[in-house]
Amino acid sequence: MLQIKADLRLAKAAMDDARTEKPSKYVKYLKGQAGYHLQQAAEKLIKIQIYHSNVMINNSKIFKHSIGDLITYARSLGIPFYVPGYIDTHAGTITSWEAEGRYDIHVIVRIDTLEKAYSEIECWFASLQKNGYVS
Repeated sequence: MLQIKADLRLAKAAMDDARTEKPSKYVKYLKGQAGYHLQQAAEKLIKIQIYHSNVMINNSKIFKHSIGDLITYARSLGIPFYVPGYIDTHAGTITSWEAEGRYDIHVIVRIDTLEKAYSEIECWFASLQKNGYVS
């Protein structure tokens, strides 16, 4: 959970900086970094629920970055599992931030999209913390 907290903090800092700078390639890269850390937080929030369940884990299913694939895998395990509807619906977009936001110079992530994802992931994090998920 501490890694997730760090990802959220870094995403927020990058978004805050992106909001205050004049539009530029630098802002684009800040938003890409914010997206990367949001994707990482979402990925870890799914994986922590899987690991917390103490079920036998299929490494080929869990060693992935695809939010959609991880959600499908978690649900297939029949474990107590929670993912916000927004994250579930936008899993493909959020997954793309893992690499595209950092490496593809043609990808532009909108700040309002990042802010919505941040809000959902931050609430998801708080919900799991409240329900006993700790580092």
